[in-house]
Amino acid sequence: MPLAPESPPLPHRAQAHLDAAAQTHAWSRALWSVLIASVFALTVLVLFLHGAATLEGPHAVARLKPAVAAAVAESAPTDPADDADERAPADPQSLEIDGETAFPAAGQSARAPGDGSELTDHAPLRKYPGKAITLLTDTRHEYAADLLVKLDSFMVQANNTLADILGVRAPAKPTQLIVFETQERYQEYARDNAPGLINNGGYYDGATRTAVTYRYNNSMQLYFHELVHVMMGEQFADHSFSRYTRKNWPIWFDEGVCEFVGSYEVIGSGIHVPGVNKGKLAYLVNALHHNSFVDLPTLVRAPTERFSGASMNIYYAESWGLVDFLVHSPGQKGKFTQYFQHIHGGEDGITAFKAVFGGDLVALDTQWRAYIAERAQVPDGDVRLFNGQSVDDWAVHEGGQWQVVGGEIQATGNSNHNYLIKSELPVGDFSFDLDLNLARGTAGMILGNNFHGEYPYYFLIDVSRDAVLLRRASSASMLEPLMQAWADIPIGKWRHLRVSVINHVLRVEVAGREALAMRVDRDTYSLFGIHVSQARARFRNLTVRPERSALTAGEVERTPAGGPIEAAVPTLAPKP
Repeated sequence: MPLAPESPPLPHRAQAHLDAAAQTHAWSRALWSVLIASVFALTVLVLFLHGAATLEGPHAVARLKPAVAAAVAESAPTDPADDADERAPADPQSLEIDGETAFPAAGQSARAPGDGSELTDHAPLRKYPGKAITLLTDTRHEYAADLLVKLDSFMVQANNTLADILGVRAPAKPTQLIVFETQERYQEYARDNAPGLINNGGYYDGATRTAVTYRYNNSMQLYFHELVHVMMGEQFADHSFSRYTRKNWPIWFDEGVCEFVGSYEVIGSGIHVPGVNKGKLAYLVNALHHNSFVDLPTLVRAPTERFSGASMNIYYAESWGLVDFLVHSPGQKGKFTQYFQHIHGGEDGITAFKAVFGGDLVALDTQWRAYIAERAQVPDGDVRLFNGQSVDDWAVHEGGQWQVVGGEIQATGNSNHNYLIKSELPVGDFSFDLDLNLARGTAGMILGNNFHGEYPYYFLIDVSRDAVLLRRASSASMLEPLMQAWADIPIGKWRHLRVSVINHVLRVEVAGREALAMRVDRDTYSLFGIHVSQARARFRNLTVRPERSALTAGEVERTPAGGPIEAAVPTLAPKP
């Protein structure tokens, strides 16, 4: 744009007058600016204090006790479709998935929890009243609505199961569940309300009958576990856990019942309670093989400290296993109800246990171990990992976006390695098959195990255009490349992949042709999964065929790890 022409010069006195006037005007403007800025700052301060007092600010919500948070949600819309639309990914094909999974209504597609990248950091808690429970959450509306359907179904089935195994039905009382999108926001809330539990996956606040957890990297089973604590509080008329302070109170009983009733199976797009907890069963089998199984006399006397920290996983798994044994074993039929009646009446937990189940705890321990071995027997033939309708029995780790559409799992990865994992009965030798359609980036398969004290993922098979890479995982940040080979992986077309482990030899086949093979050192596998990294991919027809039960894995002679066998494809072998 052209410059304005210069003005002619003014006489000296007139210029001085104008200069003085301009200076006075400048001071006047400066004073007005200071005054306006002060008023603005004061207004912001008043609004901030008012927001904290009226609980409209999201940070204030996170600091509230659950009962107060419920009051906040009362004023929020129960069908916030507009909010959900504003937070949806910009790419309409992005498939947002945590934790572990989706909770769709019957006939709807499954959507699993995601990394929360489409959400604001502190979206307000919204209230979703159901038939048996009230959900408070900052997660996406679609996820929350689907979750509420599953929660209502669970509450009915869980109350019926408790009535069956305990012999009495407690009255249903108003129950709340708070599900934060991220672990960070959960920790912010827990730091003020339950500081000792900020590193847990969730907790139950008995004072308000509210379970609190988060979506990212958590499973639906964890939500259910905490809700059973609410029901157990009703059974004992004790929501403050004062019974835990009694002499020899059976912590295994409370936590075991919560694990037992909180375990489920997916049928179609719905859930069935209780279900066999295959992840816990794998923990038990591995503990038996590696001589780290906690014996029965120790478990029934275990204090609360054993159910946190490094020992937490094995004690929770064994508590589930003991309840499963005492409820289902033919020789113990009806005794679990009797035991509940004894401790409900105030009897010492150890005295009651011996009175009901017998004083020879060592003999009972032997029966229990035999029951676990029988329970862990794998069936013949293919095991379907994905039923084509739901991934509610899968677990999402490290985010990513996952969705079930047309009988396929559709995935979109972010900058992390995003995992979708399924726990199965532990096996020694097996083949793991699926069909992959890779649109971009890197996708692949995962092999791992539920073993106390060990990183759960063993091997990652990365598939990208025209290449397959085998990596060994020893931690979330330590992934060691072992072998790479060329393979025919066209973009946008379906390819059948098979990973097998037979006699400690891991093989990868692409479209029926062996790509690579390597001798490995792992005996047992119970985690089978898929992963994406900065990728978009589709998966279908996911199955595992057990070839040898993990129960005989300890009898097989181990071979050195890491050396390629004679038939292995050389690293970076040239294309045929």
